[in-house]
Amino acid sequence: MAAKKDFVLEWDKALGFRGDPFVDKIFAPINRFLVNRKDEKEKLNWFFIKHYFYGAMVGEQGVGKTTMLKWLEGRLERYNRIHAVYINAAVFKEQVNILHKMAEPLLSWYEKNFSKPHKKLLSSEFMAFLKKKLGHKSVALLLDNAHHLTEKNLELIKSLKKEDLKLQVIVASTPKEYEKSRLAEIGNDELSITLRRLTFEEAKEMIAIRIRAFGGRGIYPFSEEELKEMYEKADKNPRELLKICRDEAIKILIHKGELLKKKAAEARQAKPLKTKHEKSKISDEKVDIKIRKATEEEVEEDKEEQKKRFRIRFDFRKEEDEPKKVHHVHAKKEERRAIHDEEHKQKLLNQMSSTSPRRKPKEPEKKEKDEEDMSETDKLLKELAEEFEVD
Repeated sequence: MAAKKDFVLEWDKALGFRGDPFVDKIFAPINRFLVNRKDEKEKLNWFFIKHYFYGAMVGEQGVGKTTMLKWLEGRLERYNRIHAVYINAAVFKEQVNILHKMAEPLLSWYEKNFSKPHKKLLSSEFMAFLKKKLGHKSVALLLDNAHHLTEKNLELIKSLKKEDLKLQVIVASTPKEYEKSRLAEIGNDELSITLRRLTFEEAKEMIAIRIRAFGGRGIYPFSEEELKEMYEKADKNPRELLKICRDEAIKILIHKGELLKKKAAEARQAKPLKTKHEKSKISDEKVDIKIRKATEEEVEEDKEEQKKRFRIRFDFRKEEDEPKKVHHVHAKKEERRAIHDEEHKQKLLNQMSSTSPRRKPKEPEKKEKDEEDMSETDKLLKELAEEFEVD
């Protein structure tokens, strides 16, 4: 007996995946893994076309705020006239220096590793240095978990609006934390995006995309009913759904044999009794036909039927060949009669003379005319000559 898989480390490989598809991580390209956020994308697009200064994106933990900001950063980087800067305030908190984060991507390799001018400059001189590095570019400041920003950083963002700097700011936070914070003081919210939870079809698509990206198919190892249960258990939250999917996938692998037996038993019980009864009858009849031997009467009847079939075939062939055979025999009899019977002899000679390639067939009209002109003696001589030729 095979050992039970009660201890699993590389569960993802055991299920046929190249890695963990349910890990809480943003995969690239982000647009491939982003599910149905058309309205939000359209609002973000209009925000930058209209050159608005401030906008807020709120939503519960795990609904996709970070994913949306990362998607936006990738789209803005395609344009040389926009300098996109993503900052997660939850990671840096008080240590974050917004101006340094804005300047670092613009530095050369030598400036980053050796001279480091941005760290030597005074705060009053830094703004002129930043403007010089930006040139004609505008700045898109994307602040994730913005409620963690300090008072100092909030005042800095407000002051940047007064400077001659092309700046657009988008913050992301939870609804409760946004209300508690002073983020609304930055400016008038021209974005007003509230990220909703995913529908079941959207959640199913998200799971299927992740599974396919790691070499799987469909929503395997889950059924649609199992996925619905997990979706409700996660309270329609994408992040919680991924955690539950990961745990359930490992459980399925460990208890695979038990689950297969359980599903087979449920499938048997689900079948109606009538179909079982009908199938058993059919199988019994088939077994009876294979085992039962034929009686002597049945054997004799079978032989008679075969004989009748053979006779029918024989008679059918005879009817086809009969006209040819009769004609052939009749022709032979006529030939024999022509040799021994004087009446037929003349007919045969006439046929031979008419069909011979040496002689041309005589025209009846000319023959009648010649016979009229010939005398009786000539006729007799002609007959004798013909008889002599035949003999």
